[in-house]
Amino acid sequence: MYNKIKNIVIVFLLITAYSCDDFETDLDVENTNNPDLAIIATDKASLEAIASSVPRSWFMTVSGTKAPGAAFNTMADISTCSWGNFGMKDLSSEPRAPFNNTTSYGNDVTSQYFDDLYSVYANSNMVLYALDNNTVTFDNPEMMELAAKMGRALSIGYISLVFDSVWIHEEGEITKVSYQKGMEFALQNLDEAIAIANTGVGMPDGSFPGADVSGPSISKLLNSLGARMLVGNVRNSSQKANIDWAKVKQYASNGIDADFTIFMDDVVWYDLIPKTYLVYPGWGRVDMRIINMMDSNTPNYWTDDLTIIPESTSNDLRLITDFQYLSSNNFRPDRGLYHFSSYRYSRHDTYITDWVMDLVEYSKAENDLYLAEAELELGNVTQAASIVNAGTRTTRGGLANVNANYDDVKSAIFYERMVELGFSTMGIGFFEMRKEDLLQPGTLLHFPVPGKTLETLNEPIYTFGGTSGVAGEDYSNGGWRD
Repeated sequence: MYNKIKNIVIVFLLITAYSCDDFETDLDVENTNNPDLAIIATDKASLEAIASSVPRSWFMTVSGTKAPGAAFNTMADISTCSWGNFGMKDLSSEPRAPFNNTTSYGNDVTSQYFDDLYSVYANSNMVLYALDNNTVTFDNPEMMELAAKMGRALSIGYISLVFDSVWIHEEGEITKVSYQKGMEFALQNLDEAIAIANTGVGMPDGSFPGADVSGPSISKLLNSLGARMLVGNVRNSSQKANIDWAKVKQYASNGIDADFTIFMDDVVWYDLIPKTYLVYPGWGRVDMRIINMMDSNTPNYWTDDLTIIPESTSNDLRLITDFQYLSSNNFRPDRGLYHFSSYRYSRHDTYITDWVMDLVEYSKAENDLYLAEAELELGNVTQAASIVNAGTRTTRGGLANVNANYDDVKSAIFYERMVELGFSTMGIGFFEMRKEDLLQPGTLLHFPVPGKTLETLNEPIYTFGGTSGVAGEDYSNGGWRD
């Protein structure tokens, strides 16, 4: 029965928000689509299913084709693609144009993402309501609370990373807040989930297939997710000073110490973005900017006078292990030769061949880079360099140690996020480019609330990108190109 919630618009999703004082709707409107929430709140099996489904509901939402992950990679010039699917072409075309936020837009990558994450939020709130009001006697109430707090943290956190505004339910009120306030709310719930996991309480068996879901393991994963969300939520370089780097260090220090993998069965669990459509032959390719980072003799941009680019060479061993040279292009020239590239990403070729395997969702390398960046921004440059030099820069790339000075370490961290992590999970490269003011001019820095939701709420439809919005806050006025 709880699955019906997935089709409810935001008004009704928010009505289901948890409140100790009032579980009834305070709108004088009959909602014929809304299931009987009081019944669900006493349905033990449904509530336990909700708790078990939190990780999958979150993961399949953010890695799906209805999410902005593919567009983010092309907007950040990590991937390149002239195909219209998933907003890739529209949002990376040059010059950058405003995002089409109308309800008729066919390549929308925000509405379903927005609704599905609010479904996770609403479902999590129902579990907390049942716990707080003793509507059900659970066998393991602490596990249920852990799952619900995780669901609240990840849903609102990943809405905050992507949109300019967030709705939360706190102290009996439904409030529209900024992405900064949304992230504060998410991390508060994350910290509460970590505290539960630190008592030894884990997630339900199978909630992350193939992974250790014990309390200690879940605590490490949640800490790493906290570092990811805290660092990724800024919109420009000036906001970096507002990042609580001590908190980032705390999260990363308590984070994962080995790759966190999930077993993909190609039926219930699978990774579409980035590990399928951005790497599958004939789909996305690697932007030339990334290849140029590894080989400065290779052009960083495909100009109209180019017909073919020779195979690149690099001291970075990953150019051979993770990238495949292609001598021709299959993109449509009429959509802009700047989409062309001579490389595709090959690191995930085993996955897109076998489909059924353990797949890294959160790598130790990603967590280590948050720790290194926190040490760097806290003034511990030598320690930061040490972390970088012990990581994938040398172990996979075979590169020389970075010198222990601020600029070199900062550049090395940025390089690893592009080369090592660019195709690891939704948004990592985009968030990094956004944080450093390197997105091409006019690239939107966050999405507007989906037009469908605004229309439902009878609010004006607005958008960002091009010159729509506030420069440096809603769209980029920086850029990596000379």
